[in-house]
Amino acid sequence: MKNKKKLGVLMSLLLLLGIFTGCSSMTVASESEDKSFEFIISSNQPDSHPTVVALKQFAEDLEEKSQGTLKGKVYSSGVLGSDREVLELVQFGAVDMVSTGVSTIESYEKMYSLFSVPYLFNDKSHYYRMMDSEYMQEEIFPQTAELGFVVKTWFDAGARSFYTRDIPISEPSDLKGLKMRTLASPTLMEMVSLMGGNPTPLDWGEVYGALQQGVIDGLENNELALTVNKHAEVAKEFSNTRHLFAPDVLIMNTNTLNKLTSNQRDILDEALHELSLNQRELWAAETEKAIKEATEQGVNFTEPNVQAFIDSVKPMHEKVGKEYPEFVEVIKSFSEE
Repeated sequence: MKNKKKLGVLMSLLLLLGIFTGCSSMTVASESEDKSFEFIISSNQPDSHPTVVALKQFAEDLEEKSQGTLKGKVYSSGVLGSDREVLELVQFGAVDMVSTGVSTIESYEKMYSLFSVPYLFNDKSHYYRMMDSEYMQEEIFPQTAELGFVVKTWFDAGARSFYTRDIPISEPSDLKGLKMRTLASPTLMEMVSLMGGNPTPLDWGEVYGALQQGVIDGLENNELALTVNKHAEVAKEFSNTRHLFAPDVLIMNTNTLNKLTSNQRDILDEALHELSLNQRELWAAETEKAIKEATEQGVNFTEPNVQAFIDSVKPMHEKVGKEYPEFVEVIKSFSEE
């Protein structure tokens, strides 16, 4: 009930802002004529984050490529609500697109939970080949269409690792008794439990304060969180477990998509492809910068016993192999070029 009330408040706010329909600038046009749309795009990341920077460039490129018929307005820093709240708004058509972690859509389509299984990919190249494949584009991304939204592209969110306030993590046993923040993902919570930690779901906006006050001992995320989200101020031990390559995704309302002409869809797809490639370049550059800045702020980066972490989550791999044998085979097929 509380979430429904909050969603109602958000929708009322969007009405007042004049953006309840993402296609608020749609004009009357014939079937063969490109209509005008201004997409409302949401992200919970700040303006300095590579994904937000890339999304704003995407909006500019989209307007230029479409000669002004397609525009985008990016709302960053979660001003439209949490990822889950905004995803509901995308379903209703109040927001056109949201950039979010792939785990946000686990509860809508179980296949997406597989990307929260640790050590699913051998390395970044393996991960990239899988995410760029026709299998993802044609078999996985469209699966939520009947629910009112589809994934249109993906973003690099780095390799997720563990970091804590002041406790080095070298072995899974080092996590014993530690309160580790996770997303509200059953898969990620199972992972932390198997590794020995105490999974503690927490909204992203609460993490800094929880670390500072000792409500949580640490969390799992990428290096950019140390600088972009200022976690390096309160977390000083970063263990390169690299246990997860879980993408962020750009989700779009299906009704909005279906209102576009075939020409506009082509333009959108081209711009989305460029958006994904641009975001990856920005991510790589910002990750190097983040490691340097975090080190200067006193963060200690260490290399743990990765094989011990892999061994600790074997039950998850066995389960996935039994439930999704085809998916596992597809992943294996992209392990080598």
